[in-house]
Amino acid sequence: VRLALESNYDIRLSQTDVEIARANNIKANAGMLPVVNLVANETFTLSTFQQKLSNGTEFDDFGAPFNTANAGLQLTWTLFDGKRMFIAKKRLEELENLGSLNLRNAVQNTTAGVLQTYYDIVRSRLQERAITEVIALNEERLRIAEARLAAGFAAQTDALQARIDLNQRRADLLNQQTATAAAKRTLNRLLVRPAGTAFGVDENLANTYAPDREALLQKVLSENPALVSLRKSADLAALAVDESRTLNKPRITGTGQLNVQRSDNGSGFLLNNTQAGLSVGAGLVIPLYTGGNIKRQVQVAQVQAQQASLRVEAQRLAVESELDDRIAFFQSQQEVLQLEEDNVKNARENLNVSTERFRLGQTNALEVQTAQNSLEQALARRNLVQYNLKSAEISLRLLAGEL
Repeated sequence: VRLALESNYDIRLSQTDVEIARANNIKANAGMLPVVNLVANETFTLSTFQQKLSNGTEFDDFGAPFNTANAGLQLTWTLFDGKRMFIAKKRLEELENLGSLNLRNAVQNTTAGVLQTYYDIVRSRLQERAITEVIALNEERLRIAEARLAAGFAAQTDALQARIDLNQRRADLLNQQTATAAAKRTLNRLLVRPAGTAFGVDENLANTYAPDREALLQKVLSENPALVSLRKSADLAALAVDESRTLNKPRITGTGQLNVQRSDNGSGFLLNNTQAGLSVGAGLVIPLYTGGNIKRQVQVAQVQAQQASLRVEAQRLAVESELDDRIAFFQSQQEVLQLEEDNVKNARENLNVSTERFRLGQTNALEVQTAQNSLEQALARRNLVQYNLKSAEISLRLLAGEL
């Protein structure tokens, strides 16, 4: 699990989403801070002119240079916008929180996926052991059949059928080993490491988990990842309603400018001129008529907020129902496991008796074959039920946000 949390791509992508939301959650992005710009420009002009004064004096100049340089600081600051900037800042905070929730969801889903795959490998390994046990019993049956054939106490068909069954079990083992290898590659992929990385598992599916419905229900309603995310989305939808209502409010903007300008003239009476000045101002915008567009935006936001609330309620009912379904399944599998444990015990004892009877010539090969099949099936069912219990436990913990 630790390896998956460190390397899994879904988690890493969710982490980058959180970083983006955190970077966006600043006052400037909400429009709460002033914008200051440095503005500068310079213009160079060559002019040709002719001037004649009232006293008859004439001036002619060709290619006279004229240079103007201007630099200044400009400030624009939204002073009032009907609290829209504060709502926007709150929305950015909620988006960052939603990103953190999505990261938590990714962590929990990845953890569940890793655990499910891990215990699937354990189940597959236990199935390999069960098949290996049956192979050993098949080999014993073949030895008995061949000994009885050599002694003239049995037909050749008993030995042939024993060989057929033995080869079938060996083929089953190869197929199961292939399934185990595939499950291991899946787990390696979840852990973001080479597919062929070798590792072992604890071949034990024992389960001591005892779900408490009331305790789980409280956790589900408060911690379920999907439900919590929908609640946060509903909060964002409510903020969108408040933000759309501010569009009807007046907007006051403050401006300020500090400017320096210098002009150089290559001809004429005024050779250069320098000016500096500070100016401040304010602007007011009052929405008087927008063709009903603002009203439409408010109505749409309100409907979307209602939809978000309905999704929360629908998800609450869904997770509560899912909790009951999973608890019922878990409890039924506990009862089934007790039956299958008893079946394995009885099937093993039945096979021992049948094998001994076959050795003594008191029964035929069909009885032993049937007993072997019963044991193999009982072992497979028990392993599957044990895995189902582990899988149900993981699902319940994921539902309650406990992973």
